[in-house]
Amino acid sequence: MLYISSASIKNNSIFETINQLKTITNNIELSGGTKIQEDMLENISKLKNKKFNFLVHSYFPPPINDFVLNFADTSKKTRAFISESMKYVKELDISYYSVHAGFKRDFKIKNELLIDGKSSFLMENIINNISWFCDSYTEKIALENLFPNGQKETCFASHINEIVELLELDRRVFLLLDLGHLKISSRFYKFNYLEAVNLLFNKYSDRILEIHLSENNGMEDNHYIIQSDSIQYMILEKFRKNIIDNNINLVIEARGYSIEELNQCYDLLNKIKGEEK
Repeated sequence: MLYISSASIKNNSIFETINQLKTITNNIELSGGTKIQEDMLENISKLKNKKFNFLVHSYFPPPINDFVLNFADTSKKTRAFISESMKYVKELDISYYSVHAGFKRDFKIKNELLIDGKSSFLMENIINNISWFCDSYTEKIALENLFPNGQKETCFASHINEIVELLELDRRVFLLLDLGHLKISSRFYKFNYLEAVNLLFNKYSDRILEIHLSENNGMEDNHYIIQSDSIQYMILEKFRKNIIDNNINLVIEARGYSIEELNQCYDLLNKIKGEEK
C-alpha cells in the first residue's frame, strides 16, 4: 500500500496531522515529531475502525521525556519504549514494527544529529535486540538503513555492505529501505547507488517490507518531494513487479510541502501500486 508519513506535516498533535492527511489518504505512517496526548492509543484505534490503515515507525508514540532511540542500545529504556510502540502495532493489527538500525556513537540532538561521544555500540548489541524482539513478539522487525551524516562510523546500516550483513546475519531481520539515505551513503562511501539498489531488489525483495521515499541533494537528508523525473520514481518503475509481488509498502516522507503538493505526489506514486485512494 501507499502511505504518507505523519512527519510530512509539522504539527504538535498527531490527530491534527491525521485530520490534514486524510484529505489525501487514510493510509498513514505514525512517526516522530508529535507531542504525547491523553488516550492516544484508544483514539487512534477508533480511527482504525473508520477504515484508516496505520504503520508505526521508530519514535512513536512520543515518550513523556525525550531521548535518543537507538536500536543498538540494549538498555531497559530502549526496550521499554519499543514495548510501548508494540502496543500500537498490536492494537492496530500491523504485521511489523520499523525502526532505525541504530547508532554507533552517543550523540545529542540539535537540528540534525550532532555527534558528541566515542563509539560505544556494537553490531552485537543489534543482534541482541533482534533476538529479544523476536522472542517477545510475533510481529516482524524492519530495520531502516541510515546515512553517515558527514562522519564515518556514525550509524549502522549506512554502507551497502553493512545493510547486506544485517540481512544475512538473521533471517528474522527485514529491511525498511530508505532510498534517500542510500543515496547519501553512496556518495559519502563512494559506492554505486544504482548497483546497490539493483542488488537489494534482485536478491532481497522478499526481505523488504517498506520503502521510504524523499529526494535529497546527495549530501543532506533534505526530504524533497518525489517528482516524475526523480531517480527514485524511476527506480520504483523499474522494480514495480518486485514491489507488487512482495506487497512492499511505500511511504512518502517529504517535508515542508503543502497538502496540495503532497496530494500530487501521492497520485504520482499511486500509479506504481495501481491502487484506489
